[in-house]
Amino acid sequence: MHILLLLGFVAQVYFINHAVKTAKPRYWVVALLIPLAGCLVYFLTEYLPEIQQVPEKDQQDRFGAPSSIPSEISVGYISRGKLFHQSGKEHPNQIHSPFGQKMIDQAVRVNQSNDWKTKGSGSPFKGGVLWGVDNANADAIRVNITSVTKGREEGSLFYILESETTSGLFLYDRSTREEKRLFHKNHFEAKDLNQNPETGEFLCSQSFTDGTSNIVVMNEDGREMRTLTDGDSVDEAPAWIPGSERRLLFQSTGIARNSQGHAVGRGAASIQALDLDNGNLTGVLEDTRFDYLYPRIGTDGFLYFIRRPYQQKPGVSGLTVLFDFLLLPFRLLRAIFHYLNFFSLVYSQKPLTSASGPKVEGDDFKTLLLRGKVIDAEKALRRGAKIMGVPSLVPASWELVRKSTDGREEVVARHVAAFDVGTDGELIYSNGCGIFNLDARGRSTLMARDNIIEEVRWM
Repeated sequence: MHILLLLGFVAQVYFINHAVKTAKPRYWVVALLIPLAGCLVYFLTEYLPEIQQVPEKDQQDRFGAPSSIPSEISVGYISRGKLFHQSGKEHPNQIHSPFGQKMIDQAVRVNQSNDWKTKGSGSPFKGGVLWGVDNANADAIRVNITSVTKGREEGSLFYILESETTSGLFLYDRSTREEKRLFHKNHFEAKDLNQNPETGEFLCSQSFTDGTSNIVVMNEDGREMRTLTDGDSVDEAPAWIPGSERRLLFQSTGIARNSQGHAVGRGAASIQALDLDNGNLTGVLEDTRFDYLYPRIGTDGFLYFIRRPYQQKPGVSGLTVLFDFLLLPFRLLRAIFHYLNFFSLVYSQKPLTSASGPKVEGDDFKTLLLRGKVIDAEKALRRGAKIMGVPSLVPASWELVRKSTDGREEVVARHVAAFDVGTDGELIYSNGCGIFNLDARGRSTLMARDNIIEEVRWM
């Protein structure tokens, strides 16, 4: 009995030391003071997943050492709703939208004119601070770039700019830094912009309030919008097929609804091909075990896509109920801590703890929606696998796959959140925090790193 008590005490000391060194939330230190139960829960939920991850050295051996970046390489990417351009070894430059800045300036002036409503002596919470919005802070106003694509002219690019009330399509010239608004309209939520290099037509995915998304085609000036797909599904990531002006690929996910019409789940994502001349829809890849995402066809005729395991909405099992019961005291302690931390921030503008693990610069992204999945960004940055020192937001099961014309499949990269295929067949991809160039020998070169990279495109 004394030996068991001694071992339990040693385990408590070890796990408390581990929690402090790895900057775990402080409620874990409190939980570990509970003999046996605290150590058991910490081991299963925090320690075991951490030691099972792939070591960074293995990641570097798998992907190769960094090499020089050719000066002619030009890449655009979106991070936290902001658009950046990277050319060769140069530092990434943010592309600012004059129209977006004008919207922000107008909103700031309106908010400042209404400050008297929240700055009275009877308003100790100061309204905007209570709800996490600073009325006079331009950074708190949401104006995001949701998608970007290379234009047909050298140095040109197109992007979709979205605010809380309106969205639009814009043309930007990198050489003159001039922006041209093609159109904007209210309640138009779109992403996955893709231009046909032959005809100039645009494809994009338009989202609706009922949870569905449709593929839309527009002419070169952004007008004459036409819906190509419909139904109770989420159709996204459209791309033109090279060498064919009227055929395209896209990913499609069915929506499951209950008797009241509320969405309760999604099916596995499949890849579909659509012929605009005859309206024929053909299934390309479909498997109930996997999600097939973001299809692209290279100039070599190979099909590239992201493959990840399909995860159904888990049911409630006896083991889940037992696990929830064991975690109940710790979840209550965490809720109480965050409740007190909230009021500490409101009254003193200081948190109760400063040891919260790696911090995402800029906006406070603890979780985010990436390719239809909720990603715990805070957890991934703290203990996720790394590629050349860059943490991955997505697990190794998110694979970039190349499928040849004879049906052979090859995994060319792992931890892939986004990618693009160049006109010469060269690949770039992102693990969510870094951008890598994949050469013909399968080695990755680190090109840039940033926080929360949502989309990457050749420019």
